[in-house]
Amino acid sequence: MRKTSRASDLRAMLERRRSELRNEVKGRIRDARSATDRDRTTEHEGLESDVQADIQLSVIQLKADTLRRIDSALRRLEEGTYGHCIECQEAISKERLLALPFAARCTGCQQARETTQQQRSWVGPRRSYDPLTLDV
Repeated sequence: MRKTSRASDLRAMLERRRSELRNEVKGRIRDARSATDRDRTTEHEGLESDVQADIQLSVIQLKADTLRRIDSALRRLEEGTYGHCIECQEAISKERLLALPFAARCTGCQQARETTQQQRSWVGPRRSYDPLTLDV
């Protein structure tokens, strides 16, 4: 019964956070639209307004990503796989889940994933060397 109570508490916490984030994203989108409309009506085009719009968009994207992670955690909770790594299926530590309730990977698998992503970003797109097209 303790496990059911924990699952219910977790579900309620995730759903509450999802609701808060949805409201916040909707508000930020509304604010961004009104700012864009305001900029159009005053014809104020400048670096500052562009930077503000970029920041708003980045925040919205981060929050939308968090919403997707929460939805995924709720699905795993329904399926009975919540708390297990999606890579190695081992249990995710309680400490990690307390800090990041929508964690999908154990610490080891998450670190390995981040390392791989960093290595890919360092390599970047490969370009072939063709001396005939070399700009001098």
